[in-house]
Amino acid sequence: MIAIVAYGSPVAGRASWLADALGDGFSVTTLDYAADSAQKHLALANADGVVTVRWHAGLGDAGNVRLVQVPGVGCDEIEVGALPANATLCNVRGHGAGTAEYVVLQLLEWCHGLGAAEADFRAGSWQRSSRFGAPPHRELCGATVGIIGYGEIGRAVAERLSPFGVRLLAANRSRISDETISGWFGLDQLAEMLAACDFAVLAIPLVEATHSLIGEPELNALGADGVLVNIARGPVVDETALWNALRNRGLGGAVLDVWYQYPDEETPRRRPSRFPFQDLPNVRMTPHIAGWTDGTVARRWLDIAENCRRLATGRPFLNVVRRAPGHVP
Repeated sequence: MIAIVAYGSPVAGRASWLADALGDGFSVTTLDYAADSAQKHLALANADGVVTVRWHAGLGDAGNVRLVQVPGVGCDEIEVGALPANATLCNVRGHGAGTAEYVVLQLLEWCHGLGAAEADFRAGSWQRSSRFGAPPHRELCGATVGIIGYGEIGRAVAERLSPFGVRLLAANRSRISDETISGWFGLDQLAEMLAACDFAVLAIPLVEATHSLIGEPELNALGADGVLVNIARGPVVDETALWNALRNRGLGGAVLDVWYQYPDEETPRRRPSRFPFQDLPNVRMTPHIAGWTDGTVARRWLDIAENCRRLATGRPFLNVVRRAPGHVP
């Protein structure tokens, strides 16, 4: 019997689906973040695999765990050094479609301002109409969009933006063959790329090398007419530099879906930053929902179920982030 533990509220609600998908030969149990140390020790000591967003030192003996499966792309809540010695860390794919649709929606809304136009019209105002002398709103067509990070999500963004007649630039650690991209830049050339952009989309993983990848020089290069879209992780952008650039209008605007602070059991209504971004009119902000679609959920849990089956049969895992130190391919 292969024992799988769904650890934490982000995954516990799908435990019954996972049990049904895996069928005989598997047990799937849930473990709450708030469980006491004895409960965690008992559950994890007997587990073969753990599905979780979070792993940290102090979880007790989990020496039998051979798979730690994250149900998303980011592993920034996983303390890699604290993982069980025999455990391989995996994430999932399938977020590209939903996240890319979010980016397209936000860029179109930034250009056309339909939400504000409808709100004004519902309130009785025709002020945005050409019949009353309103200036035209901008088009996305003809804009230059820079994509920073060209993995699954970056490619999905490019694929969906290309039909809108935009010019696409990309910055990545390595150049990838893709005819939709007009220009490639290294991660050490970001200011040069951003100076040519109307919009910049961050789709790069948060690792030590990308922490504060976007700082004051890069934001200044994007400039007073530029818009930053962050669907990566908050700390990829220096928090203080971003606040100052937006507040002082050195940066034209930002669409922020990922943050610097998140709620927990003790502070369920925690603000997403130490700065009041919610007070800035040139910021659109959402609570980390860009990729949270029904399609994403279905695809990610199919990956999770498949890795649990591979755990049982000894086949190579999908989407490996870190192999167990003693792993032999």
